[in-house]
Amino acid sequence: MGSLSSDAPTGVVYMQAPGPPSVLVYGQEKVGAPGPGQVRVRQAAIGVNFVDTYFRNGSFKVGSFPFVPGVEAAGTIEAVGPGVTGFQEGDRVAYHFVVGAYAEVRLLPTDNLVHLPDGITLPQAAAVTTKGLMAWALLRRVYPVQNGTVVLVHAAAGGVGGLTARWARALGATVIGTVGAAAKLAVVQPYLDYAIATDQEDFAARVLEITAGRGVDVAYDGVGQATFAASVPVVKPGGTLVLYGSSSGRPQPLAPAELAQRQLTVVSPVLGTYLPTQATLEQAAADVYGALQKGWFGELTTQTYPLAEAARAHADLEARRTTGSVLLLP
Repeated sequence: MGSLSSDAPTGVVYMQAPGPPSVLVYGQEKVGAPGPGQVRVRQAAIGVNFVDTYFRNGSFKVGSFPFVPGVEAAGTIEAVGPGVTGFQEGDRVAYHFVVGAYAEVRLLPTDNLVHLPDGITLPQAAAVTTKGLMAWALLRRVYPVQNGTVVLVHAAAGGVGGLTARWARALGATVIGTVGAAAKLAVVQPYLDYAIATDQEDFAARVLEITAGRGVDVAYDGVGQATFAASVPVVKPGGTLVLYGSSSGRPQPLAPAELAQRQLTVVSPVLGTYLPTQATLEQAAADVYGALQKGWFGELTTQTYPLAEAARAHADLEARRTTGSVLLLP
């Protein structure tokens, strides 16, 4: 058994007030022994998600400062608190949506942890767990995609968009994807049936051309303001428009009359709604890791930054300069 206390300072990124990426400061902290129901995890890779920027810029309120952002990571348990069952020292684990991830070492409750299968590395887990769970919810719960479904995925070079597009294609869907810049076309073309750069052409006109005017069954939109309203005409009557993120800003609400006329369903999913229990989380995570192991996600695209450069990672993410999953490495 290892020591239950950790006196050596370890790296952490925190902020004292909301603001631009520069409010993120790298420092040191001492992490003590885990309490009842907790484990102490030494993190090998930390996932950066767009929701992190909402906490940082004040769009999402935080309880108190200093505040440590980040909601997911993967690492190894180095100490176990009283009353913990099902986890032990040396276990490789990942978690999703436990705020405070931008740290080298942290304490965690076990009810958000999942074990990692052999053959999946810690960086892979940090790259796919939260984003893969969102893709799972989009494809398996929000709108069940199957062979023959026609899908539009915005931001297909991004973390969630890329996994959603690849997974949908593995399920037999025809996948049309957009990217914000032509420079990203080469990245996405191997896993899309049709790739559209929105800085080069009108995506709505192109989608209707591809579908011979019929439109898509479902559009998955993590971009928001720049794409949401323009997506309405390309979803077929009776189809579904899913807004799961708003990297370009919150879109204006759609006119009820237009939605009613074309019988469109609009969904803004909250991932936690689809993961109500630990058992559900474990099964969903197993589906995500299974998809990875089957090769459905192909060669994972990741962009890595040292933990100390979290501010630069945020700036690049917000400027849409990143491709794939963004990771901080302690």
